[in-house]
Amino acid sequence: MSIRVNPVSACMGAEIVGLDVRRQFNDEAFAIVEKAFHDHMVIAIRDQSLSAEDQKAFSRRFGPLEVQANSTYAIPGHPEVLIISNDLVDGKPVGLIDAGDHWHTDSQSRAIPSRATILHAIRNPSQGGDTFFANMYAAYDSLSDDVKRRISGLHGVNASSKLKNPRVVVSQRRPDADDFYASRLGKPDVLHPIVRVHPVTKRKALYLSPRFTIAIAELPDEEGQPLLDMLFEQQMRPKFRYDHKWRDGDLVMWDNRCLMHCASGGYTYPDVRRMHRTVIVGEKPE
Repeated sequence: MSIRVNPVSACMGAEIVGLDVRRQFNDEAFAIVEKAFHDHMVIAIRDQSLSAEDQKAFSRRFGPLEVQANSTYAIPGHPEVLIISNDLVDGKPVGLIDAGDHWHTDSQSRAIPSRATILHAIRNPSQGGDTFFANMYAAYDSLSDDVKRRISGLHGVNASSKLKNPRVVVSQRRPDADDFYASRLGKPDVLHPIVRVHPVTKRKALYLSPRFTIAIAELPDEEGQPLLDMLFEQQMRPKFRYDHKWRDGDLVMWDNRCLMHCASGGYTYPDVRRMHRTVIVGEKPE
């Protein structure tokens, strides 16, 4: 098997070539992909042509799948596979148009957040459409010892609805966005440690995000909000970033336990972008 793993930046990320996951994903290939995933945090398996069933089969090798919260935009008959797209049929959106429009970690507002996200590029626009990734190991390691001691043992308060978070806005490009986030106002906030130990690598990473984290449980807002602002600025420093430029057929998998990500935008209809997303259930953060 001539599978090659090629790093794509000094910060993180690798491409995997020479693998067809429909035909070659045996135990040997799985071990190569899993090691690359833990070593590089975000991996792009090039040149894949997959049905929804194919993508689910690949994804389930890494764990059980989440049912997508935005089920309106799931592929019919496949509630685990979300369509992310700006395409329209009869004037109506076929996919989630505002996915990833703020820096975040997937499922951070769930009690059991996700382990990994897998995104298959079906069609890319002629310009724009990149995904930005930020290395949360590096963001934590670069903090001063004083800040590390200050945040040790603290918990972020994570909210599902954007309407509870003054740092983000609801996209007006998505027709049902206001109603969707209003429907989630009653969901309880979830506490997760701000410093998370990765269950496999045992490295510490910052685990909070501008999209989901609205407060620090142990601190009053007059102290907690400035601390959040400082930590968010730390997370998004350019030296911790890798910007992925998509190719059609890319199957990209990233580790939500040690990364944040954000969609770049930069394209408008009828320049169409279409991705299919699966999300792997993770563990309670420690």
